[in-house]
Amino acid sequence: MDKTKLYCYVDENGQDTKGRIFIVSVVVIEEKRDELLKFCEEVEEETGKGKTKWRKSEYGDRLEYLRKIFRNKDLGSFFIYSVYKNTKGYDVATILGIAKAINVSKPAEDFTSVVYVDGLSKTKRHEYSSELRKLGIPTAKVQGIAKDENNSLIRLADSLAGFIRDVLDGDRREARNLFDRVVKSGVLVEV
Repeated sequence: MDKTKLYCYVDENGQDTKGRIFIVSVVVIEEKRDELLKFCEEVEEETGKGKTKWRKSEYGDRLEYLRKIFRNKDLGSFFIYSVYKNTKGYDVATILGIAKAINVSKPAEDFTSVVYVDGLSKTKRHEYSSELRKLGIPTAKVQGIAKDENNSLIRLADSLAGFIRDVLDGDRREARNLFDRVVKSGVLVEV
């Protein structure tokens, strides 16, 4: 029997705070990766967010994008994040965030993980893979994604990290209301 594959799309936000706050967001998908990829692309187009990064898109467009993503319960995806404070150990925090996300969403049966990390260099792939295995995470592949513009699921991870950063840095408008609602409903989970 083939092992179940967990696909993880990872991005981070907060290096510009010089360690004050660092957020790792992970989109975990078990079976319907192609469907979620297509759905994200359609929602990007519908909402006007397009393929732009979180900070470069309009406030209203990006929130409407996330609202539509969060409403889709059929795709079996997990939206998970970790927050680290007072650290500049960004790689360690990212690896820990990935491991924690996989641990809370892993299937009961034997599985392996395929991890895509925004901006991860070739030299760091082996380090991430090795460290994840040391943490008990079976990895089939750890891959860097050169430009998040090329993959809608990496763009989704970027949007989640940006959204969470906005809320944690004091956005009291619509973003806070949406955040509170999706956390309460269990759609967005902190680990």
